[in-house]
Amino acid sequence: MNFFVGQVMPYITIIVFTVGILYRLSRWGRTRIVHNITLSDNIGPTHWPKSNAEVLALIGSEAFLFRSLFRFDKGLWAGAWIMHISLLNILGGHVVGFYTLGKQFTYIGMSEAMSEHASELLGTSFGIIIFFALLYLLYRRLAVAAVKQVTVTSDILQLLLLIGIVSAGNFMRLFPDYAVHYETANSIVGGIVHLNPVALPDNIFFTIHFFLVQVLLMIFPFSKLMHVLGMFVERNIVNRVYKELPPGLPGINVPVENAVDVLYSPSIEARDNCPACVSVSGGVKNAGV
Repeated sequence: MNFFVGQVMPYITIIVFTVGILYRLSRWGRTRIVHNITLSDNIGPTHWPKSNAEVLALIGSEAFLFRSLFRFDKGLWAGAWIMHISLLNILGGHVVGFYTLGKQFTYIGMSEAMSEHASELLGTSFGIIIFFALLYLLYRRLAVAAVKQVTVTSDILQLLLLIGIVSAGNFMRLFPDYAVHYETANSIVGGIVHLNPVALPDNIFFTIHFFLVQVLLMIFPFSKLMHVLGMFVERNIVNRVYKELPPGLPGINVPVENAVDVLYSPSIEARDNCPACVSVSGGVKNAGV
């Protein structure tokens, strides 16, 4: 089991993850919104970004503060924001900690011993925080009626997978007898990168942790977890310029460039030749537009 998880599975994971990411990005790159109708900027009735700085500010507030989610559901925002910030710190701590062997804080004047202690303390703290944040999000999926209605099995399984990863990691943090030292983790990651994988330590919790992380990475490109990249690609889909005309609306047998003229034409005959126009024009009228 240790041999497969530590020396075979990592390369399967890298291939599936890389190919999956490229596949999803290529699909998004070919995707277009046929009829893009902007109704609101989600800020106010009259405010629109007027410069690149404002555009970057909007993207930044969405990416790091979850602005839209805060406006939509403050309870969900609290759990999601805490979970994502904790995850960001944990991932950063893993990368920096493995590379510097826990001595990253020596660059700001700490001793090596203090740096290792601070690294351990931060890792443990964020591990506990993300554990309870994930439990809260799972509770919402299972107990809040409105959320439960839009929850599918994969949503639950992905949360359970994250909880399993965090639980195994926290166990190793909280019980020193099962801890994996920085040097060991560094040699494992370095061995994989240099195509010379080393044996995993005889630690069932580390094996479980490492196995579940790889499972998560393999399903990542094909799941809702891809929203971390999708939120940026979406702007390309929405704003991409196309030379060709978009296809017409379903059920309309006139060229798209003439659809508006037909829709609002006073001629009954013209609208009779466009079956969808009657319902569309009625819908517009009823909407008060």
